[in-house]
Amino acid sequence: MKAYRIVEWGRAPEFEEVTKPTPGPGEVVLRMKGAGLCRSDLDMMAGPPYSDWLSAGYTLGHENAGIIDACGQGVTGVREGDAVVVHHMQVCGYCDYCLNGVEQSCTTNSRGPLPITRGCGIDGGLAPYLVVPRKEVLSIGALDPVKVAPLTDAGVTAYRAVKSVEERLTAGTNALVIGIGGLGAFGVQFLKILSQARIFAVDVAPARLQHAHTRGADHAILSDDRAAEQIMDLTGGRGCEAIIDFVGSDATLALAARVSRPQGRIVLVGMELGTLSVGWGTMATSCEFAISLGSKRADLREVCDLAARDLLHIDIERFAFDEVETAYEHLRTGKLTGRAVVTFD
Repeated sequence: MKAYRIVEWGRAPEFEEVTKPTPGPGEVVLRMKGAGLCRSDLDMMAGPPYSDWLSAGYTLGHENAGIIDACGQGVTGVREGDAVVVHHMQVCGYCDYCLNGVEQSCTTNSRGPLPITRGCGIDGGLAPYLVVPRKEVLSIGALDPVKVAPLTDAGVTAYRAVKSVEERLTAGTNALVIGIGGLGAFGVQFLKILSQARIFAVDVAPARLQHAHTRGADHAILSDDRAAEQIMDLTGGRGCEAIIDFVGSDATLALAARVSRPQGRIVLVGMELGTLSVGWGTMATSCEFAISLGSKRADLREVCDLAARDLLHIDIERFAFDEVETAYEHLRTGKLTGRAVVTFD
């Protein structure tokens, strides 16, 4: 079968012929229905820092959903024909982090600062069939696998970041989402569903700010040199108890620090490799700073439950498997109207 793979660092990904997988004990094979594309794929194609820690020679695609085609020996709880999504993070189940309920930080399945995930270090879903351990899949019932594929990374990553600030967001508080792309749009929705906070959205694109309003933001502010001043004015000088940065540049981290509030929390998700100097006077005293990466399997279950209850808007743009390079080019140049999902029918 044909797969879209990173064959060698420094070369563009390409289609390669690979063997159709068969399931071993405890594994299932999926007939792929939808594979979501992500901006981090573009970062992988560029090389560093991924090439510093991971070996090339794997199939891309870390937002995967499909139909179970075959089950290996010992598999229970699912059967052939079931629609499922795949949790992309690799978990061992026995390291300190897994045992303490923060499996997204599993040390067994990391290389330096990078986790090994489906489509990032090991084979992902940009191929007609994908083999995964049974523990990585979650049944989704009547949900459309193509539509919910982006929930397996963009959705759950945003959800985990919001969950990390949820307890701070009581009535009268303020939350800021920086960057209203695929993850940020989910972030706004999860804040609306899970908290009582007033929601601020910041982006460089007016169209994305309008989109933020439709997804639940109370205020949408253009990212310029007046953004911090506007936020402080609108909050009466109070600032924000929670700030989630889905961009991660020097400028966005500086904005986060300027509008932070004592006992608040700045959560960095975006990977534009910006930095923030932390010290007295650089951010609100007692405000926390954290980097949020990935999610837990329980997060995926909860996000899919929200989708099944029709509480989430999932905006997608479909591309055939043969159009994967066009889809990535649309992602690279900002032409997408939603999350790009490669389909296999």
